[in-house]
Amino acid sequence: MDTRRDLLIVSAGGYGREILGYIEDDNPVFRFKGFLDNRADILKGIPRHFSIVGDPLTYVPGPNDVFFAALGDPQQRRKYTAALREVHNATFVTVRHPRANVSRHANIGLGCMIGPGVGISVEVQIGGFTHIQEYTVIGHDARIGEWCQINSHCTIAGGARIGDSVTIHPNCVVTNKASIGDGVTVGPGSVVMGRIPPGITVLGNPARRFEFR
Repeated sequence: MDTRRDLLIVSAGGYGREILGYIEDDNPVFRFKGFLDNRADILKGIPRHFSIVGDPLTYVPGPNDVFFAALGDPQQRRKYTAALREVHNATFVTVRHPRANVSRHANIGLGCMIGPGVGISVEVQIGGFTHIQEYTVIGHDARIGEWCQINSHCTIAGGARIGDSVTIHPNCVVTNKASIGDGVTVGPGSVVMGRIPPGITVLGNPARRFEFR
């Protein structure tokens, strides 16, 4: 008897297809049901056949459905999951690549993504709907909030604190006991030391406030 849940991936873009690749080979937990997307041409030119089964803003979940939001922008992730979460109380799941190394003493919220080669140490806490991309390492006792996007090849040192809705671009370092406020964007290749106040963009080594002109 197949006891797997039916997984629907919100967004049929490249990120959504990447997530499907994480779960499509002999997955004991999920059976892929289809994508939710409101872009009619999003799969045009893709050689493999995929099914878009509905719009994430109007889809009504079935009794065996679970969901994952494959949207790299945390604001878009909130927008296109709001109806499913708030109207239908849909179940969102965490997708973890089989080559991720996650301590059994880490605490990871629902709706998260843990990519290949990611290392997560003991007593790490990660809030819901946070995505950790390939080959990022998170040290012991780090705290990461909800709705964050931490991109590839980052190092989050032990004891670091990262607020909600933070985006950290590739190849960044967040040093021991550094603190990043809610809504911060950290530019690629930056080194974060000390305290970063909420709602700003920082860039550089050491990371300093940056404004587009």
